[in-house]
Amino acid sequence: MKWRQVSSGSFTNIRFETKEYGGEFLHIVTQVGTLDLEDRAPILKETLDLNKSENYFCILDNRKGKESFLSIADMSYFADRLIDKGIKRFFYAVVTNDPAYDKIIKLIKAIAITKDMEVEAMSTADFATAESFMLTRMKNFVNAS
Repeated sequence: MKWRQVSSGSFTNIRFETKEYGGEFLHIVTQVGTLDLEDRAPILKETLDLNKSENYFCILDNRKGKESFLSIADMSYFADRLIDKGIKRFFYAVVTNDPAYDKIIKLIKAIAITKDMEVEAMSTADFATAESFMLTRMKNFVNAS
C-alpha cells in the first residue's frame, strides 16, 4: 500500500496526520493533552475539509492515557458535522488502555444509528490492531473503485 501524505498539523492538546490511498483518507489523530468539544472541533473541521470521500476513517491515538471529555451531545454534534459534509460511513478506532472506552464506542454506534449513518468502531490498546482495522476496511472501498 503506497500512501500519499496529504496534511498534518496541531491544535490545542491534539495533532493530526492525514494520508490518502486510492481516494480514501486516513486521519490519525494523537491526543497530547486533555480534550473536550472545543479541542476536538477544529481538528474535525480540518480533516473533513481534507476528506474527499463519503467515508471517514479515523484513528484516535491516546496511548498516553490523557483525559477525554465527550458527552452524548458532543457525539451527536460530531455525527451531524460528518453528515453535513456528505459522510455516509464512519470508521473509528481508538487506541487506549482505558477499558471504559468500550462504553463510549457503544454510544457512538447508537448515535450513528439514530443519524442513519453506517459506523464501524472499536477500541484497542494496540496501535497496529487499530491500523489493521482501518486498512482492511479502506481496501474494500479502494478495490471497489
